Amino acid sequence: LKASSGRLSLPELWELAERRNPSLVAGRETVRSARFTRDEQKWLRLPSGEFTGYLSWSPKVSCRKYAPDSQLGMLLANAPGQCLETDGALNLQNDDLRNYLPIYGALVRLDLRVVQPLYTFGKLDAALKLGEVGVELAKAQSDGARADLQVNLVRAYFGLKAARAALYSVKEGQEQIVKWVNQMDRDLESGKTNFTEIDLLRLKVTESVVQVQAVDAGRIIQSALAALRYLAQDANVDVDEQDLQLWGREEHELGYYLDAALRYRPELRQLKATGEGARLFKKLRIAELFPDFALVASVNYGLASGIEDSGHAFVNHFNYVGAGLGLVMHMNLDFGPRAARLQKAIADMNVFEARKREALGGGALEIERQYNDLREAQKRLAASEQAERRARGWLQGIKQNIDVGTAESRDMIDALRTYFEQHVAVLRSINDVNVQAAVLRRLCGLEVIPK
Repeated sequence: LKASSGRLSLPELWELAERRNPSLVAGRETVRSARFTRDEQKWLRLPSGEFTGYLSWSPKVSCRKYAPDSQLGMLLANAPGQCLETDGALNLQNDDLRNYLPIYGALVRLDLRVVQPLYTFGKLDAALKLGEVGVELAKAQSDGARADLQVNLVRAYFGLKAARAALYSVKEGQEQIVKWVNQMDRDLESGKTNFTEIDLLRLKVTESVVQVQAVDAGRIIQSALAALRYLAQDANVDVDEQDLQLWGREEHELGYYLDAALRYRPELRQLKATGEGARLFKKLRIAELFPDFALVASVNYGLASGIEDSGHAFVNHFNYVGAGLGLVMHMNLDFGPRAARLQKAIADMNVFEARKREALGGGALEIERQYNDLREAQKRLAASEQAERRARGWLQGIKQNIDVGTAESRDMIDALRTYFEQHVAVLRSINDVNVQAAVLRRLCGLEVIPK
């Protein structure tokens, strides 16, 4: 982990995590990779071709006898005539091996072939749109991982704050118990109290129980801090020193969140892209049953400096320059496998429609349950705050009775324990409301940590 920064707020921690967290970096690179795959499909519309070069040595082949008519033409035009006989048979069994030694020049072959697609019955369109579907899938997956990280960061941030506030409350209660234990011990020694040794032991046991709670709170703090630093990819980062506060209020009605999920939730966006991909695959499989039309151009060049070519039109020449342009049709005749692939694409479409109905129903149920959990946490927070206020009043009354010496040890312990239990319950409820709100926003595809 990299070292930096100090105490940061939740938006600052998210900004740090968004830049550094490996899962988010991988998600962004996945989107870039999908874009390059889509761009590859764009290039299929442009001309493509191949260039082949061949280099070797040229054997020695010269003309020994010309046709009579061709000799006159050769003399007048200073060009090779129709050759009737050569001095090389181009056969190692009958020819002189020396004619094949690499001393008679070079043999060069250059061939260029360019193909421009004209009409493919929708194959190129389907391929390009499938590339765009791949980009949408990568974006949705990246957004889902990003939202999950935001929820985990919210859990770590508010969990750490709640644990520290709870530890502070536990230590405050422990200090109060120690104060009472010391006071009771002095009073028992002086004989100026109504408390007994049993009352003192009861307080000391309560002190030990509180100590155990403090140790457990410390463990939670260390775990939450480690998670926070991992998510932010910073070994020295910590939360700010502000008190734990209510963060995620989310007062909208259920319909608002259901509508938002249909538009923004990454899983539903993945589902939509998957359905579009299935439709395009079906279109592509149908198009594969039809031929492709293209314009083909070729340029050829050959040179064999040791071979004297004939002027005959029906002879393969070693020295030549050629070019061609024509319309080409290409069609695969493996109709059986292609028909099977089409049937598979249709079956995949049916599978998608069933999965779509399942996902929409299950997603709505999940959001409604999370909405109800959030409302329960909000109501529990209100009830806990009321209970805390009443417990504080009870504790204040007990403290006044202690000062005048009329309080009993059991009342003291019950009042103190009840107050701090209710105070910790308030802290937990605040944390629960914040986390439940973050999870609800995640399920709806809303930004979990708004800027």
